[in-house]
Amino acid sequence: MSFTRRAANTTTPLPYIFTPSGTFDGNDGSWSSFIINIGDSTGDGSSGQNFKVLISTSGSVTWIPMQASWCDEPDQSTCAEARGVQTYNAKQSLGFQSNASSTWKEIGIYDLHLPLNLEYTPDLKPNASYGTDIVGLGPDSSITPQLPAQLVAEIETEDFFMGSFGLSTQPVTLGGGPIATFLTDFNYSNCTPSLSYGYTAGAQYRNDSKGVLASLILGGFDHSRFTTQGTSISMPGNGNSSLIVGVESIVVAPDPSVDSNQYSMTANNQGFSALIDSTLPYLWLPQAVCDNFAARFQLTYDSTTKLYTVNDTSHAYNLKQNATVSFKIGSTANPSNTFTSIVLPYAAFDLQASFPIYQNATNYFPIRQSPTGLYVLGRTFLQEAYIIVDYERNNFTVAPANFSDPMPNPNVVIIHSTSFVAPEPPKKSSGLPTGAIAGIAVAAVVIILALLLGLFFCWYRPRKRRNKGTQVAEIDTLVAGTEVKNRRISELGSEPGSPPPRFSSAAGFYGDQDNKDRPVPPTIHEIALQELESPPEVLELESPPLSEPAKRTDAQYIDSHVRRREARKDADQGLVGPRIHELPGDDGMFQVQGQHFEPVHSRGPSGESVPTDVSSSPSDPHEEELEAWALGQKTDNNGQNVDGEEH
Repeated sequence: MSFTRRAANTTTPLPYIFTPSGTFDGNDGSWSSFIINIGDSTGDGSSGQNFKVLISTSGSVTWIPMQASWCDEPDQSTCAEARGVQTYNAKQSLGFQSNASSTWKEIGIYDLHLPLNLEYTPDLKPNASYGTDIVGLGPDSSITPQLPAQLVAEIETEDFFMGSFGLSTQPVTLGGGPIATFLTDFNYSNCTPSLSYGYTAGAQYRNDSKGVLASLILGGFDHSRFTTQGTSISMPGNGNSSLIVGVESIVVAPDPSVDSNQYSMTANNQGFSALIDSTLPYLWLPQAVCDNFAARFQLTYDSTTKLYTVNDTSHAYNLKQNATVSFKIGSTANPSNTFTSIVLPYAAFDLQASFPIYQNATNYFPIRQSPTGLYVLGRTFLQEAYIIVDYERNNFTVAPANFSDPMPNPNVVIIHSTSFVAPEPPKKSSGLPTGAIAGIAVAAVVIILALLLGLFFCWYRPRKRRNKGTQVAEIDTLVAGTEVKNRRISELGSEPGSPPPRFSSAAGFYGDQDNKDRPVPPTIHEIALQELESPPEVLELESPPLSEPAKRTDAQYIDSHVRRREARKDADQGLVGPRIHELPGDDGMFQVQGQHFEPVHSRGPSGESVPTDVSSSPSDPHEEELEAWALGQKTDNNGQNVDGEEH
């Protein structure tokens, strides 16, 4: 799947996860590799040539092996496969076949661009055949991301056994104008959100030698592959995007159960600056530092290969020591409070070199003396370090790699371009949406109706029924005698201005003659029934309940409840009309001041009408006095009223 230059206005892509091949390869150690495909013979992007390559953090060009005359151990096919060359047209290829690619355009033979012009052996000035062709990430496929016209170098030198995939953005000039790197074009084609990546080399010795594969994220990083401790360092600038760090110190710490001491590898505790570069596995270090390593790990210097080898005795010793090597990394070589420690176990240095470096696999310790005073932390270092490189902001971060068994799920984080403008969040509405307002209004109406219905059914209707059921008609009990049955009522009227009756609790008892245990109600003071253009006020006197049921007869029956009479006010004279007072009757004889008398009026259950007037023939003075008071006249026992009128 080929990509073209991105349009001016596009959406932000996600980071691209470059999946490892799943195997560990190489002749100078076991390294987690990646697969790329080069060229196309059919024009549909599905007929490229596949290669396993390693990552070069400082390289700008894609290197691929070509057929080499020296690669014949144990045979050409086996050697080519060991170099990462995959099968092509159903058989093992011996190297890149430029003549089989219809998109190959040859440029010429030029020197390989090596980091810091370091000295390599046996070829001090290795070269390659350059050209441009399609480069795709992963095995050839119609869905593989591919870029056309990418710079490719066919290598034959023994110093670079496998091919490499460069991650630098430094353009290359080969006799003409500058040629952009793959990472630059990949970002420009809208395949990554920015010119950045996150990478760790993986470690074959981790997780009980099952190995942990490398991780490469273009346009972002995988947060699950490193711990939170990290140091951010600025690039040199002025077009130099090298990953230069300060090595403040290197300390070796054997297993405490074997040796509790720690040993400094930096001469006189002096730090130095170094380039992080995964092109090769070696650590190019100051000679004094190399000497300290050689002494501590019992290494032997090989002047032919310029490598430090480890014999069987030394190898057994180092395995027993099981030491760790801590690199204190900062932005400068001087001690500082801002640093991160990258700790490598001895297993990270326990490598083997094979053909063509050695005819037989040989244990070696991957350090080298720098002949130029320029130092490198190679692929070995990146087994335990995770780097995040941001070319747009000219900085990078170094952090300890994270290992667990099993490894955590990826947590890919995007690195946005410096030109990225975050979309504005949706503006908050000043009010509720119309639909919400309508919904609230409808809900409010429904709630109000429900409340009204509830009020009607739960309060108004029951109250109306209760009032209707308990409403007492204003009936003159003197007239509607036929409607008031089984009651005996004594009524005493009063003339205007006459005082109400006053009774004392000492006046006597009422009840049966033989059961005088109920006192007359407490003193009753003036009770006026007045009406001032308002409903009449009704005052009722009710006798206390009997302690036991009264013995009633038809002749003595009288209701214990008081009927109501209405008093009307004379609006013109301000006088109160005749007061009608109703006293409770009983089945017994009334007693007043110790004297007994029969009730003035009585009505039994026969339903006889109550007389319209009170007539009396007092049988004794007490009855006469009571009757005179009922007529509103104050009389004495001789029948004379207070005004001198005869009664």
